[in-house]
Amino acid sequence: MNKPFLKWAGNKYRVLPHLIPHIGYPKRYCEPFGGSLAVALNTEAEQYILNDVNKDLVAIYQNLVNPNDDSFIKYCEELFTSENNTKESYLDLRTHFNQATNTTERARLFVYLNRHCFNGLSRYNSKGGFNVPYGREFKNKDTGEKKIQSAYFSKEEMMNFRMFFLSKQLVRFTSLSFEDSSLYEDLESGDTVYFDPPYVPASNTSNFTSYATNGFIHQQQTELADLAELLASKGIKVIVSNHDVDITRELYKNATIYPIQVTRTISAKGTSRIKANELIAVY
Repeated sequence: MNKPFLKWAGNKYRVLPHLIPHIGYPKRYCEPFGGSLAVALNTEAEQYILNDVNKDLVAIYQNLVNPNDDSFIKYCEELFTSENNTKESYLDLRTHFNQATNTTERARLFVYLNRHCFNGLSRYNSKGGFNVPYGREFKNKDTGEKKIQSAYFSKEEMMNFRMFFLSKQLVRFTSLSFEDSSLYEDLESGDTVYFDPPYVPASNTSNFTSYATNGFIHQQQTELADLAELLASKGIKVIVSNHDVDITRELYKNATIYPIQVTRTISAKGTSRIKANELIAVY
């Protein structure tokens, strides 16, 4: 399986064996919540419509798969030095990222931030500034000594990503809201859409009109379910991932539900793991 080159919360690499059989081999594959694109990287299609609302993320993909310029990987690698793997350097480069206006420079810095920040999180403040803290410093639980761990530069994974999508007939990277109709206007019967939205809370609540996860409110979850049914009515296969709770069972009541268990890391060191109940809804 092709591994994504970015660390990404909720990436679907570990659940690919559950997802890929449902996706099959469509002519067109559309992923409105792309994230690390772990699923797209392991889906065989002729054409890809790959979207994420994070413009910095999409700029990475656009630079990496530019057929006329193969220098982006080396440009990113230049930042992965021991001198740049300190809290002070990280904060300086994070400030540089937040002040940068050139999309290629921001894309390059985002690759660095992703591999040096805490748990590979992507988080912005209300002013649009990336604010995730440095994450390569760890404390020895026995001695209390702090140690800096080097950050992995995923050169091979980036090269594989580039070659995979350059070999395809058509790949379109966009940064739009999932509601944007232009994402779906070229889709036909037999094509596939995979929705991997921000999840609803893992626990049930009687007041589920008020929650928000990464700004994704219940109304948007409902709109997504309605959109899934509309696309399915046109003969398009639609697949949705989410937590397996009463809310999602109701949202996707007209789909076939496949429950799965996913192992998740819940500590900064990655030593504590829990099983989470998720579902795959297939229209």
